[in-house]
Amino acid sequence: MRIRRALAGLALGGALAVSAAAVPAQAAERTTTKEASVSASATVHSMAGYHFYRAYWTLDACLDEGDSLGYTYKCQYGTGNDGKKKWFLYLWY
Repeated sequence: MRIRRALAGLALGGALAVSAAAVPAQAAERTTTKEASVSASATVHSMAGYHFYRAYWTLDACLDEGDSLGYTYKCQYGTGNDGKKKWFLYLWY
C-alpha cells in the first residue's frame, strides 16, 4: 500500500514538474514578438502626464513642496487609502 502511494506521488510530482517547466518557455516566447519591443522615444512620449508624488495634510504644505521641486504641479484634495482627507501633490513629467 505504501509503495503504491509513493509511486503515485512520484508520478504526480513528475507531471507537475514537467508542466511547470513548460510555463516559463511559453512566457519567453511571448516576449520575443514585435509588439513587446518599444523604442525609447515612444516610451518617453507615452509617460508624460501628472504623476502622484506625495500626500499632505494642509494645502500650504502641498504648495510649498510643489514650488520647491521646480516641476509643473497641481495639488488636489481627496481621500487617501486610510480614509482620511488629504492634499495630493501631482508632478508633471
